[in-house]
Amino acid sequence: MGWKTGWFGALLLGGLLAACASVPPPPPTPEPVRPPPEPRPPYGAALNLPVPNPGPDGQFATVNSDIGPKETIWHLRAAFNVAALACGDGKAITSAYNRFLADRKQVLKKAWAAETSRHGRATLDRHMTLLYNYFAQPPALPGFCRAASAEVIRLSAVPPADFESYAGAALARLEAPIVAFYRAYHQYREDLAAWRATHGKEAAAASAASPTAEGVAADNPGTGEGWRIQIGAYTGRKAAEAAWEQVRRSAPGLAAYRPYYEEVPGRRRLVRVQLGSGSSRAAALALCASAAAGGFDCLPVNR
Repeated sequence: MGWKTGWFGALLLGGLLAACASVPPPPPTPEPVRPPPEPRPPYGAALNLPVPNPGPDGQFATVNSDIGPKETIWHLRAAFNVAALACGDGKAITSAYNRFLADRKQVLKKAWAAETSRHGRATLDRHMTLLYNYFAQPPALPGFCRAASAEVIRLSAVPPADFESYAGAALARLEAPIVAFYRAYHQYREDLAAWRATHGKEAAAASAASPTAEGVAADNPGTGEGWRIQIGAYTGRKAAEAAWEQVRRSAPGLAAYRPYYEEVPGRRRLVRVQLGSGSSRAAALALCASAAAGGFDCLPVNR
């Protein structure tokens, strides 16, 4: 009986082992499918920047579009002025700019007359603000400064008789980096729209499950410390608040910011409207670009 019992036990154990060996292991838990990263603005630009779209011909209309030869010279002057103030190679550019002002006085006088005639005194200040803010856009400023450094070398060698034709070509070269930024930002917006159409829902679900610090801080309106921008000074708080409401409608990129109303010392009932928070003048200029695109004058203010 002993050997039969042992034989039967061995047979039973072998059957159990065979049965265990035939059971497949559980499938591995699939990794969650993560969407590709959301496209980010080019050149380190801000989100929701009101950059224009190209027209039907693929070209971008700018503050330099559809202007005459005399106005082109004045716009060129404005570009060199911005370069002298904002570019790191300011000393060389400033020297060339000052020579330009001294050597082309009569040409610039006629250019200013043409600019004033077209816009009139009522809108000239606003136009000049738009013009200066256009050349000072922080995302495109490095490329603009490189173009300006190259252009001042050509500037002093232009004969007076050729200056008008030179001005048009020079202005095109100076704004080329800005147009390149516009084109890159337009492509980013198209890429973002395609990404949201394909991955928006899954990205939103992932964000809700695990919010990141970046997502929380993306629309932070700031504390008002550092640099602000000033969009105007108005007679009375009521007029200042009405101006802010118009800004919110016309410049959506600024709508998340909290306005600050400050009375102008020594000026009865005059109230400044300021907003934003930035650690540098460049950050304030980025906000100014949004205000200017909405049709508002803008001034960076260091707090």
